[in-house]
Amino acid sequence: MSDSHVSRLQVVRLPGEGGLRVIGAVDLSTREVWRNALESAATDGSPVRLDLSELSFIDTRGTSMLVAAAQRRHGTAPLTITRPPRTLLRVLAVLCPGEPVEIVIEEQEAS
Repeated sequence: MSDSHVSRLQVVRLPGEGGLRVIGAVDLSTREVWRNALESAATDGSPVRLDLSELSFIDTRGTSMLVAAAQRRHGTAPLTITRPPRTLLRVLAVLCPGEPVEIVIEEQEAS
């Protein structure tokens, strides 16, 4: 597979917000970067914000990892995602039907 076909994921710390901007795709080739980002986002219970406005793709496993990260925060500040892709919202609805997932969704992506 050539480099042009390899998925890339970049995670950038947001200045002053204690959050992360996620750029690119979460799939098999970038899953370890995603896991590390979720684990390091905030281990002290402080609010976590993920700006997903530049997330081009997230597979089901990546979405499950996001849900697990939110569940580990139980009893602390919720995980907030900003401008998630509609596909992520659909997968969340399938993965967590009727379950309270401590993910706050802000500024949903326009239709």
